[in-house]
Amino acid sequence: MKILIIGCGKLGAGLALELYKRGHSVNVIDRDEEAFYRLGADFNGLQVIGNGYDKAVLEEAEIEYADAIVCATGNDDINAVAAKIAKDNYFVKYVIARLYNPKKAKVFEALGIKTISTTGYSINRAIELLSFNMMDSVQLLGADGSSEIVRIVATPAVDGLTMSELNEEKDFKLFSIVRGKTTIIPGDNDVIETNDILYFVTKVDAKRRLKIFLGI
Repeated sequence: MKILIIGCGKLGAGLALELYKRGHSVNVIDRDEEAFYRLGADFNGLQVIGNGYDKAVLEEAEIEYADAIVCATGNDDINAVAAKIAKDNYFVKYVIARLYNPKKAKVFEALGIKTISTTGYSINRAIELLSFNMMDSVQLLGADGSSEIVRIVATPAVDGLTMSELNEEKDFKLFSIVRGKTTIIPGDNDVIETNDILYFVTKVDAKRRLKIFLGI
């Protein structure tokens, strides 16, 4: 995967190094040349000096070839602008933005931009969001493989969906929700939120209907 990170602070550098160790191609943008010292001598991705919302800087950092972009500066407005440019102008598939103000999260999510917050957890969360598609198979079940466990990122389309609505379905069942640092075994009163990671058990031949049901 080719990933562009804007901002080489504690979050950006930590994420860049972790992704690089995992074998991804990682390029980094920062306004401060000295910020790149956080990456160490072994990091060999592109290190581009400049503003992450500047077209020339983005193209020098090869945004046209990026599969994903993480906007990790310390400024919500810069992250918002850079994320929107990546999404609208360069059609980057996966766009993640760091947010200090959680009240802005729903605006970002409505635009198809995933959000992360505090630094230590954000590195793990960003990697998790980048590590699988909107629906991934986790494990086939049974000798005939007719059922499987799938992992799904909840989109804004299902924000507010209730367990009672889901329980009407017979061919797939939601059995776990990962929300932030918490794992939830859902009960009747639980509601799905955007960016929840949902674990379903489903009949293999019902996967298409499950995707349609969840709007992915």
